[in-house]
Amino acid sequence: MTENLTLTAKTLIEAHEASDVSATNGIVCLANILRKRGLLTDAETSAMYDSMSLPFGLPKYAGNRAVQELQLNLDQLFAVVVAPK
Repeated sequence: MTENLTLTAKTLIEAHEASDVSATNGIVCLANILRKRGLLTDAETSAMYDSMSLPFGLPKYAGNRAVQELQLNLDQLFAVVVAPK
């Protein structure tokens, strides 16, 4: 990666999106590992989910379909974490 990259709005947005997905996946993966080891309670898992969901529920995003899709994805990921063992 020694080439000179041109940063455009599109590449910056894509990098930000990729970073968000990576962070979300990492957090959910860690939560799943901790749950399987008995180190994360139901209440802690719920608090983690709530804190990650909070921005999606802000009024300014209410009509944004892309934000709604992100919330749905987070719901599905956490459904795996809290599934019965």
